[in-house]
Amino acid sequence: MRILVDDTREVHPYLENVKSIAKGIHKFLGQDSEVVIHDLSDPTSSIIFLAGGLTDRELGGPVTDLVLKTLRQESNPEDIVNYRNQTEDGRTFKSSTLFIKDDREEVIGCLCINYDVTKLSLVQNIINNFCAMEEDSNKDSNQKEIEYEIFANDINDVLNKMIKAAIDQVNKPVPFMEKEDKLKVIEFLEQKSAFIIKGAVERIADDLGVSRYTVYNYLKEI
Repeated sequence: MRILVDDTREVHPYLENVKSIAKGIHKFLGQDSEVVIHDLSDPTSSIIFLAGGLTDRELGGPVTDLVLKTLRQESNPEDIVNYRNQTEDGRTFKSSTLFIKDDREEVIGCLCINYDVTKLSLVQNIINNFCAMEEDSNKDSNQKEIEYEIFANDINDVLNKMIKAAIDQVNKPVPFMEKEDKLKVIEFLEQKSAFIIKGAVERIADDLGVSRYTVYNYLKEI
């Protein structure tokens, strides 16, 4: 089993205590799982414990966009449990993000668990197809759209993928974008909390072919 622990970094005692719990969770779930501890005192280099290699991350990697977005929207976030996640290469994870708080109820870190259910989903589809009845085809589908979580080894990779996703959802090359298209890009990135990443304004301005002041003006308009 691949277990990486950063013992050189001084962290909050609560985070230190969670390491043995995280190791036990990974051993229990097995090779199709990944358990990560983030020290949120530095979101750009937050991974202090990593068991498993589902996302190919390393110690010192950043938090995901989901964690950034949640912390931006909520000062006292609730745990996000059993949500569907999907990687760029098409694998499906069952994921949970559990926030770790200190004695003052301030978030200091998070324990993230990913379990690869790709093979189980294939088996489930086979069973569902075999057991499907005629009346099932008449039922409305109320499935929520899958929101992809960005896993990366560097905070700049997180930002790059956010920008790419924002541009892709407009479905138009940047040189052909009108102002309203660029506003959609900025709104998407704001909702993803991209602008709390250091250097984000300059990078986004460069990719959209506008000045940083234009980006600030767009932020005021959305």
